[in-house]
Amino acid sequence: MKFEIYNGEHVGTAEWQGPGRVALEVEDPAKREWFESFFSSEDSTLDGPVECASMTTAERGDSSEEAFARALYRLGFYAYKFRDAAHGHAP
Repeated sequence: MKFEIYNGEHVGTAEWQGPGRVALEVEDPAKREWFESFFSSEDSTLDGPVECASMTTAERGDSSEEAFARALYRLGFYAYKFRDAAHGHAP
């Protein structure tokens, strides 16, 4: 699962390789460090109806293929876009 990351220009790629392993190809050292921290940080969300919402279990963006996919979508909060490196489109 390898994706290209953009913020108006090509930033690099991120590939989920296994639990705890996201391979990054990002030339800018500061951006690379940010992405390393982003994928290894825990995140949780609210789930359920508003009147009885509950917190989801915290997960790291590198813990599973599904968590990695959810982390990619969260990149939008930081003005990043992504697309499948093999097929040229978002999943």
